[in-house]
Amino acid sequence: MPLRSDIVNIIGLNPGGVVTTKLVEPVTRDESGFFKYDPGSDIVKIAVVERHRDTGNVALGLLKGYGIRHGAVALSIAHDAHNIITVGVDDADMAFAVEELIAQGGGIVLARDGAVLESLPMPIGGIMSDRSGEWVDERLSRLHETAIEALGVSDQVEPIMTLCFMSLPVIPEIKLTDMGLFDVASFGFIPIEAD
Repeated sequence: MPLRSDIVNIIGLNPGGVVTTKLVEPVTRDESGFFKYDPGSDIVKIAVVERHRDTGNVALGLLKGYGIRHGAVALSIAHDAHNIITVGVDDADMAFAVEELIAQGGGIVLARDGAVLESLPMPIGGIMSDRSGEWVDERLSRLHETAIEALGVSDQVEPIMTLCFMSLPVIPEIKLTDMGLFDVASFGFIPIEAD
């Protein structure tokens, strides 16, 4: 993620809900100007990948408050467009999680160090399972535990449902669609750089 500035617009998670806060904060960049994950800041990359029309749209943003410290989460349940959302601490795990998600026909994937830790396939449109409710419930419980214990996702957020709403551009304050970062208050797209 190339950045022209260290001062950026960030999606700030508010625990216990789907409303976000528009934050403006400094981030670390490497010598080439690319965003560099800093474990002390809790700011990570989030990406939305368009999956319905083969447009190639992939938008990048930054997310604070999710707490992830290792690996990546990818899912195809993302209201309202149900594009792919991935969040993680490094590009390799994010890409791997998305590839595994596509291979299983949608749903949810938790990955770390190039391996799938847990998954929940949803082969019906990438948003529904063809298994029993009990099976889905048991799998979802394992996903939650693994997200918190193995990936470091904050226990103050719901690891899966929180991400499902990060691309819904009608809930304040700031979200990410496959076309970019969206400021709900001004009802328009904004750059990642804040200055």
